[in-house]
Formats: sequence, C-alpha cells, structure tokens
Amino acid sequence: MSWLNDFVADWMETSGLQEKQDIQTVASSLPISPVVNGQPVLLGDDAAAIPSNEGYLLLAAEGVWPPLLRADPQLAGRCCVLTNVSDIYAMGGRPTAVVDVLFATDDEVASKVLKGMQENAERFGVPIVGGHFTKNRDTSALAVAILGQAKKLLTSHTARPGDQLMLVCKLEGNIRDGFNFWDCSSRCSPEELREELECLPFLAEAELCDTAKDVSMAGILGTTIMMLETSEYGAEIDLDEIPCPLGVGLEQWLKVFHSYGFILSVRPEQVRDVMNVFEKKEICCVPYGRVIEDSTITVWGRGASKVIWDLKTPLMGFAQS
Repeated sequence: MSWLNDFVADWMETSGLQEKQDIQTVASSLPISPVVNGQPVLLGDDAAAIPSNEGYLLLAAEGVWPPLLRADPQLAGRCCVLTNVSDIYAMGGRPTAVVDVLFATDDEVASKVLKGMQENAERFGVPIVGGHFTKNRDTSALAVAILGQAKKLLTSHTARPGDQLMLVCKLEGNIRDGFNFWDCSSRCSPEELREELECLPFLAEAELCDTAKDVSMAGILGTTIMMLETSEYGAEIDLDEIPCPLGVGLEQWLKVFHSYGFILSVRPEQVRDVMNVFEKKEICCVPYGRVIEDSTITVWGRGASKVIWDLKTPLMGFAQS
C-alpha cells in the first residue's frame, strides 16, 4: 500500500493535473450548454461539436506551454499543430484547416515557430490558412485554432456503466528531454500518421465506439478523469494492465503527454472489434478498467487499491448536473 500511496501523492502534485483544475475558472463563467443555430453545444470535449447539415463542424484551439516555446520554438510549432489535429480526430472527425496567433520576441523565434507549424501541417495534410502575428520584444506566445468535420461523433459525454476503458497508444518512441512528452510520431511517414489517426473516425462511423478523449498533459489517469467527469460516472482502473514502453517506468508513463494516445470507453460487446482496428495498424489497444455507476475513481496496483478522485469534487467543472 505504501507504493500506491506514494504514487498517488506524487501524481496529485503534477502540473498537468493541477492546470486542468484551473479550467474551472472558465467553466464557471460560461453557460453549461451554449446554443449555436438553435442547437446546444456541450462543453468539456476536445473540440466544440456544432451540428451541421452533413454531421458536425468541429472547432478547437490550443495554446503552447510557455517553457516549451522558450526552449524549442520549432518543436512548439510542431506540437501546436499536432495537439489540435489530435483533438479533431479524438472527436471522430477529420481536420480541415488551422489558423495561428503568434507573438514573437524577434524574427528568429517567429521563423522557427512557423517552420515547425508548416512541417506538421504538411505531414498531417492540414493547411495553415491565416492567423495573426505581432512582434513583441517582451515575450513570445503561440496559440493555434483548428476547424474540422465529423460525420458521427466521438465525445467524452457518453461513457456508460459497464463500458471497458481502453488505452490506445504507441510504445515505440522517446521522451523529450526536459518535458513529459512522449514522441512516437516524428519517425512516422505522413502516410503512416494519417492512416493511424484515421482509426478514430472509422470507429465512430462504424458505430464501434462513441466515447473518446486524447491523452493530454494530464496524462492517462488525468485524461480518464476528465472524460468521466463529463460523462458523470466513476471507474475502477487496473494499473497492472497498462503497458509501458521499454525503459519507462509506470510512474513516469502515467504522466506523459502522448503525440498519439487516446482513451476510449467501449461497450463490452464491441471491445474485440475495437482492438482489431488498432492491431491491424500495430497500435497498442488494451482494456485497463471499467466504468461504474458511482462517483469514485479507484485504482488497483500491486495488490492494493485506492480512491484517487471523487467526481463530487470538480476537475474541469464541465459536469452537466
């Protein structure tokens, strides 16, 4: 039990988890379900899903973590496109185009950021169609917004008791020095990247799954709680079932942001079919827990168990009730 207590105490102090709690400031200032063209748009997803004649328009935005932008502007540009693209695919959609807002201390920083953005825009096949630029000698800042489309949705609002929680990830890659960033995409060809991401809209359109979220800076556990908060159900999670890359310990693996990583909530009768979709691409897809009709999230590991969260305490604050 000592290992699990120590792990949970350390995990609770991670910046990725604490920063998700900061979102409550925004959640408390917005209506629970904004209305667009007479239709409600649920908050708390990876992208806003706006009903349209052909399904849904998807709209999302991401800001870059300032320390990453200072340390490696080109990587920051790459990551900002990558995270937005992942948000769209996590909703069962396909990206259409991106725009950026860039403040840079000088032309060199701006050039590196834009080079990184263009590299991943080309790799993912998503054009940069405009934005805003200001030279600001005091500090640099970067945000990117993306537009996408979905025929059928994956959302974080539809997990149900009895569902299997499933982790989709790639175990070949490396952690970027100084950042909890698992880079499993840089060595992939553009064709591989797009084929792997295409698994997500396929799941939605084949009606194999309706619930997903991409693994964010909150890591595997934090992202799971984010999804469960909007679905308003708890879970039992088996840490022993979560595979780790060679040379990466579980404690570190549970904290990293993935360049390709998704959490799914899948009806039991669909689990094998969902696993087959990813196994055909040699992508890891494993059950690691189940959704329960309760407000608690309990983890099991090495013969011990512990409640790590109770949804009566908000994380982001986007629960509907």
